[in-house]
Amino acid sequence: MSERDQRLTFVVLWAFVLFNYIYGDIGMAFSVLIHPEQVERIQQMVSGMGSTDLFFLGGAVLMEISIATLLLSWVAPLRVARWANVLAGILFTLVMLMVVFARGVPPLNYYTFFGVIEIAATAYIAWRAWRWQMVETPA
Repeated sequence: MSERDQRLTFVVLWAFVLFNYIYGDIGMAFSVLIHPEQVERIQQMVSGMGSTDLFFLGGAVLMEISIATLLLSWVAPLRVARWANVLAGILFTLVMLMVVFARGVPPLNYYTFFGVIEIAATAYIAWRAWRWQMVETPA
């Protein structure tokens, strides 16, 4: 597989993960509209983590890492792209493991479904990036 094919594979994988994040979060927003009691549960969870503004800023930074990794996969030098994928893949796998399984076995619902897909995808990204053969092309 050529260097460009390798890079494009990571771009597509991160786009896949991002679409899953977006759709899962949109579903969560609609779920709150249908089940207003979830608002209180979410507020309790967020308030236990400190400032609401800091919670949302942290979420924004986290999502920006995945968006930036998509870009870095395509344009960064090979070593930077590889390590960005390894580290971001590990980070997002761990974060989603905590989100989905922090309270034990989660209920079977759409959010759990997306979470498991996201965990599998980001773990695969980290594994594949770790095995990425660094073949530098002469200038």
